[in-house]
Amino acid sequence: MGTLKEIFGYLFGKQWPPLIGGIVTGFVVSFMFVWGTPWAVTNGIIIWGDNLLKPILYPDADLQSPLWQFTALINWSFLLGAFVSALLSRSFKISIPSFKEFITGAVGGLLMGIGAFMAFGCTIGAFLVGFAAMSASAVTVMLGLGLGAYVGLRIYMVLLTKGWGAPGRAIVIPSSIQLLIGGLLSITILVLITVLEKKVSTFNPALGLGSLQISAGSLVFFGVLLGIVNHRSRFCFVRAFREPFMTGEGEMTRAAALALIIALSFGAVVKFSPLLSLVEIQDVQDILSMEFATPPTVKSMMVAPSFPIGSLLGGFLFGIGMTLAGGCSVGSMWRAAEGSLKNATALIFYAIGGSLFAFFYRKIEPFILNTFSSFYKLINATSATGRKLFLPDAIGLEWAIALLISIAFLWFLFATWNEKTMKFTL
Repeated sequence: MGTLKEIFGYLFGKQWPPLIGGIVTGFVVSFMFVWGTPWAVTNGIIIWGDNLLKPILYPDADLQSPLWQFTALINWSFLLGAFVSALLSRSFKISIPSFKEFITGAVGGLLMGIGAFMAFGCTIGAFLVGFAAMSASAVTVMLGLGLGAYVGLRIYMVLLTKGWGAPGRAIVIPSSIQLLIGGLLSITILVLITVLEKKVSTFNPALGLGSLQISAGSLVFFGVLLGIVNHRSRFCFVRAFREPFMTGEGEMTRAAALALIIALSFGAVVKFSPLLSLVEIQDVQDILSMEFATPPTVKSMMVAPSFPIGSLLGGFLFGIGMTLAGGCSVGSMWRAAEGSLKNATALIFYAIGGSLFAFFYRKIEPFILNTFSSFYKLINATSATGRKLFLPDAIGLEWAIALLISIAFLWFLFATWNEKTMKFTL
């Protein structure tokens, strides 16, 4: 009994180091890649927005389920995992921000929704998982996120001088009640993972995903695990991009860089395993198609068609938005799950902003392509956001891995150097 209490105390009695969060997140991303359900967030959030706005935007359409679409289900499970983690660590409290902080949360959420749609993903799908997928758009979205975080921090600092950022108030929940609810929900989660056999399709042709049929229970497992890990380590990309400029602290940046390197290493193994050639044989594809509506296209998996335009501009807008909101997509989710109403507001407007922008973008995209047809032909674009570019196809596998690891390692070194010199800290 004493041993169990010690384990519980280690897991939920104190915050985990960010490096633990980065390492575990990198490995879980890798496992999900192998499982055929790469971690993505934005599509599920925009589907929430589509369903919220259905009476206005899509009154006669059959929309994807806001619960059973696979990224939406992972998001719900992430929120549940983070909520349980907050309860078991007795850190849940309803944080009510000032009205101005509600506004920054809403504006930040809108910018995140627009940026994430343009980039075909957020700090997870377009950046972390895109990095693992060796997508060129992951590099440009990283550049956009960095620039956006810097500009967003500048904007927020100006707002602070004008009286924004005032603290709100908090409603504290008794520890005994938190532990009771957390325990009951933990049992519920174990039951869901065990008995939930409903099959969920992973179909997303834009990101190279065939309609593999995955058990909902496994998606709940991955989502809950990520929610717990991210909450306990407070892992968040907004801190990774913002803190070197804001405080000089580089611990979260190093954790994020390590997550990139781990995810990339396993992503390369998945995409270039000798077994991949077996999947490409036509007879095997025919056999696979008997079980899957569409055979998986492993090499193109999570290579977003947003290089270089959508990833750069989208990353820039997302970077501003996440800085104003005080959390990236997953950072906002685990903060909302521990009671932050500002981040809950950001998520709602993330969904609404992404859905509205997607609706109008689809209407104006033909005009954009026709107006700038010579430019799009020059870059061989397939959409107004750009094109897919799989780095190993462009520069070779060895150079692609060397380039991406170098970028992540330099980010790691920059955070450490800046922490000591404070050269780029505002």
